[in-house]
Amino acid sequence: MAARMEWTEWHLTPRGWERGSTRVQGRGNNWTDEPEDRAMSFVYKEVETSSAPGVQRSVEETWRPRDKELKPAPLSNSTEELLERYGACPESL
Repeated sequence: MAARMEWTEWHLTPRGWERGSTRVQGRGNNWTDEPEDRAMSFVYKEVETSSAPGVQRSVEETWRPRDKELKPAPLSNSTEELLERYGACPESL
């Protein structure tokens, strides 16, 4: 069983990476709505257990539009263009 499990959702938008819902040990979940113009979403997670030394970190893609294109007016950026501009998902809570 996890002694500590915390996570943060990250959403890639035309404005860059935006923090979404979070879980903080001892404070519970803080739910927020996803941005309507998101191109993709990830969850960054940190887990500590009594059976494994140190903090286990992971990043998982959780959502991407089916057409793989983001076209909010007046912008027109593909997911790949946004990743090139803003880089990979932040690895922070």
